[in-house]
Amino acid sequence: MRATYAWIFVLCLGIGLSGGAKAPKGGPKGGVGPVAPPADLGQDLMDIYGLIQFKPMNQLFVRYLMNDAQFQAFVRILNSNAGFTARWRLLSQPELVMFRQWVNQQLLLSHGKFELEEMEMCVTLINRYPYWSGTVSGWQGFLNELEMYFPQYAIQAQIQAKALLPGIFAEFWTRLQALQVVYERWLAMPTTQTIVTQMQTEGIDTVYLDALIRNLLGWNAVNGTATTTTTIPPLHPTVLPGAVMPPGSSLIL
Repeated sequence: MRATYAWIFVLCLGIGLSGGAKAPKGGPKGGVGPVAPPADLGQDLMDIYGLIQFKPMNQLFVRYLMNDAQFQAFVRILNSNAGFTARWRLLSQPELVMFRQWVNQQLLLSHGKFELEEMEMCVTLINRYPYWSGTVSGWQGFLNELEMYFPQYAIQAQIQAKALLPGIFAEFWTRLQALQVVYERWLAMPTTQTIVTQMQTEGIDTVYLDALIRNLLGWNAVNGTATTTTTIPPLHPTVLPGAVMPPGSSLIL
């Protein structure tokens, strides 16, 4: 679950602008020209990564994994043979392989460090707090509460601000946009359609899930490749009365 979510987060960091930004050339000989800031993709990613509240999100995963049947079905499907095959086919797409290689090269050149936080989940057979069983409300309830810890709109605003500036992040943004064709191709594969059908059987709204992915990535234009994405409703922030947290916990990392 941790590796899958981490990869999804990296993929969701930006899509939308066309044309990569080029570093400005130096000024004429003997003059002092504008100096471009050093390329630091690692720091750019960390600025966005820091908006996510991982500790309460980890608690959210544990509560739903222990107490909610729909979320348990979602995790079970992801970890089935069909789910593993679908993930492997996605990560094996040539465009995605080249993109990941390029990102790794840029991170090696970065002055900052980009390290995904470890999310070790401690799951027992008995709830840590007795009221946990009453704090889950199906797949949609999980997504609603997830918005509190994964601030989609704040992340999108940060991405858009960074993508407007010349630098390595603008190129990263553009390269990610080009991966939409990979996503469409992957959705049309029989193995992907198998897990989509399994999720629909369990009552998981795959159209909404697809809409969430496309909104995060800026892929709002849909072609006719996948039948599950013909109509995508606009997403709006969900206002919740409050987060469910164990005693003594804080929402702020």
